[in-house]
Amino acid sequence: MVAAVLVAGSEQAAARGLGWSYSTVKHHLANARSKVGATTTAQLVWILAPRLPEPSPADPAVEVSTRP
Repeated sequence: MVAAVLVAGSEQAAARGLGWSYSTVKHHLANARSKVGATTTAQLVWILAPRLPEPSPADPAVEVSTRP
């Protein structure tokens, strides 16, 4: 989930790419923040970064923003 948000660039884009509702993504991220003691999604990413797989824009489950 966290990797999907990183690749997609936002929680909304990750939700669209995964075919989930935005509230579902928010719920999963809130649970993950709670488990590691993070207060923000940015802090969650920082804590989990060493454990996350390399994000792949080729992942079909994630929509990647192409904005300049």
